[in-house]
Amino acid sequence: MSLLSIVQGVSGRLSLPQPSAVVGSSDKQVIQLLALANEEGTALARRHGWQALAEEQTFVTVASPAQGAALPADFDRFVPGSVFNRSTRRPMTGPITSRQWQWIQAQPAYSTACLAFRERTGQFLIAPTPPAGETIAYEYLSRNWARSSGGAAQSAFLADADKALLDEELIALGLRWRFLRAKGLDYAEEMASYERELEQAMARDGGSTAVSLTPRPADPDRVNIPDGSFG
Repeated sequence: MSLLSIVQGVSGRLSLPQPSAVVGSSDKQVIQLLALANEEGTALARRHGWQALAEEQTFVTVASPAQGAALPADFDRFVPGSVFNRSTRRPMTGPITSRQWQWIQAQPAYSTACLAFRERTGQFLIAPTPPAGETIAYEYLSRNWARSSGGAAQSAFLADADKALLDEELIALGLRWRFLRAKGLDYAEEMASYERELEQAMARDGGSTAVSLTPRPADPDRVNIPDGSFG
């Protein structure tokens, strides 16, 4: 569904006149629906680590704590546990806290097998200072939850033909209760229905890891390595 079809569908559910256009409309109610649709899209993107928003970033280190090209323009947050140094084939520790970062900086010498990282003021920082030329890769969640009709990534609906990368029925349900709330009307049931659908969508998103009740679950990182008796 496009932005226009979402707003028309919600308008029909609420017994409101269905607009022929949304973006650029001078109708105050349509302007409000557009603002609430963008509010819902942004809030929904932040509720969960949606697979539709997951992207991969790789960069080559410079010999400095601050890695200038490490964070993409659409970066919102890291996917936990996904940061690896592909040159050394080791995971990176982080994001570390401000206290941990400052503790490292206070040491006269600091050495570790796994580099640590944190984000600060839009920069990707690494400690200890890495050598130049190592490849770092990680997954992150993009703030761009919408796309133009031509496929351009966007962090909001900007035109009637724009589409959402997230579940558009969820956006419609969210827009419905937000509109009722904005008008001072009872929205409890509509919000409860939205939350139930949201929980199911989050449970379905990306599938689930297999859970084993055996003593040692299968670990793809330990193929052909026995549990013991290495000698």
